[in-house]
Amino acid sequence: MTRKAAIMAALALLMGIGLTQVSPFRARLEAALHAGGHEFAQVMLSQDKGQALCSQYRDKLPADLIPGFLAEQKALIKYPANGKLMGDWKNGEKVFTDPKRGNCYACHAGVASEVAHGTMGPPLTNYGQRGTSEAVVRYTYEKIYNAWAFVPCSLMYRGGVHGLFTPEETADLVAFLLDPESPINRR
Repeated sequence: MTRKAAIMAALALLMGIGLTQVSPFRARLEAALHAGGHEFAQVMLSQDKGQALCSQYRDKLPADLIPGFLAEQKALIKYPANGKLMGDWKNGEKVFTDPKRGNCYACHAGVASEVAHGTMGPPLTNYGQRGTSEAVVRYTYEKIYNAWAFVPCSLMYRGGVHGLFTPEETADLVAFLLDPESPINRR
């Protein structure tokens, strides 16, 4: 066997070993899915029509698909039974900070005194400066409930659609962001 053939054989062997090894990410993903139980794994591994489109087009939908996609996502938004899109900001703060539900600090700055926050999403500090007009309240509610109704394949998850919070809790989140008394709007 020539030296070149021996090197090629060794590389092929190493690549084979490397490709059969479970990556650290894959191992963590599988552990998280297993720890959450069968139902959690099914939810995490299944894709609805919107998710399938985002995966198919790698989050860059063709322009001709966007109007239909947005309409389908908008149709998934559910509203509180009482019709009020602004609820109790104190309950909204609980959902906002709960890592199993809102987990908003993972991506957004919120209350100015909170130093542990993500930067992937825009800062929400003083969000209430936008006012509380019907248009602002409705936009805020719908964006929180299903961000994909505005930005196809957004990184912001669809907490209302996936049942992480109810329509009433979405209204509470809106109040947390818009109410002038909320700590997110105090300086």
